[in-house]
Amino acid sequence: MARNAVFFFIAFLLATFIAFWPTYLTRMEAVSTWPVHAHGALMLGWCLLLIAQAWLIRDRRGPLHRRLGKLSFVLAPLIVISSMMVEHGSLVRAAGKYDAETMYFAYLIVALLAVFILAYALAIFHRRTPALHMRYMICTPLTMLDPVFARIFDVRFGISYPTGQIMTFAMIDAILLWLCYLDRNTPYRAFHRILAAFLVVQVPTFFVYKTAWWPGIVSWFVGLPIS
Repeated sequence: MARNAVFFFIAFLLATFIAFWPTYLTRMEAVSTWPVHAHGALMLGWCLLLIAQAWLIRDRRGPLHRRLGKLSFVLAPLIVISSMMVEHGSLVRAAGKYDAETMYFAYLIVALLAVFILAYALAIFHRRTPALHMRYMICTPLTMLDPVFARIFDVRFGISYPTGQIMTFAMIDAILLWLCYLDRNTPYRAFHRILAAFLVVQVPTFFVYKTAWWPGIVSWFVGLPIS
């Protein structure tokens, strides 16, 4: 698994370029907010770090892998902060006009960030157990799969919510189920835990934004001095 992880990360990076080429990369001059550019750079940095780390493990260069891995202590928190700043700025620009789509994306971003934080935190907690550390790090880009493939489905094929959302969630869960199957003869249950975490946050995606209390939480978030 460790030797093949690099190919998964490379494929994910290619999918990211396909997804964001028409909506961001070819119109960067139209994006005036620096948090969006910073967020894009940080996400690119995370993908490149995963590729480099997986390649170093494949090449049996453990010491360099450990030294380079310290960059994640900076990148991961900045990714969380930049994600919150981008969403906060988007909500502020909405000027209180929060439609169903706005409420829906506000929950989705928080949900995916929560799983990213969990996967990364567990990866660091188990950093002295390479097999577990590797598995949890593999799970971190799965939290980014939704925004990538949601754009591909929408822009390239015209498939939007709710069908597109069901498809991206199904992709994530299918990948994790496959990884759980590959781990069936090992004592490790990292993929099982992250699959459970995804299911916990996925189900509410389809109804939380319709509740009476969610707009209040969003309004509280907008009032914070973030962006």
